[in-house]
Amino acid sequence: MPKTRYLLTFLALLFAALTFFSFYFYWQENEPLLKKANQQAIANASEFAKSHNQLQCLHKVIEQSESCRDSNCTLTLKNYLVTCFQQAEKNPQVCEKMPDAHDYLAKVSWSVSTCRKAKVKNGNCTHIINELPLLCAQSHNAGK
Repeated sequence: MPKTRYLLTFLALLFAALTFFSFYFYWQENEPLLKKANQQAIANASEFAKSHNQLQCLHKVIEQSESCRDSNCTLTLKNYLVTCFQQAEKNPQVCEKMPDAHDYLAKVSWSVSTCRKAKVKNGNCTHIINELPLLCAQSHNAGK
């Protein structure tokens, strides 16, 4: 029995080390590409925000999330949403029925419901728009 415990411990440590190194090497190889994609997303969001409001930013991000399948895309769209939301014309409808930023279950429920209403069934949509309750809370606190 003790041998099995040592073997399992060794395998868990090996798995953790391999996971760490795979992320490390992935980042080293793709860092310039990821930074460029995020900078482009921020520039696109700033341009879009000049002539649109916060609700339109949300709709655009939900629409774009439909074809989003990887973590790079998810991070890019999150940056797009944050930039667009902060720079676009305020729209009180966006934050009207928003759950509290600290209520995890309400946030998840809201984001899943919002993505389903938009007929976007991939999990990335919910991860992207989960940022919105925090943005609404920050916007509300800044207005005080």
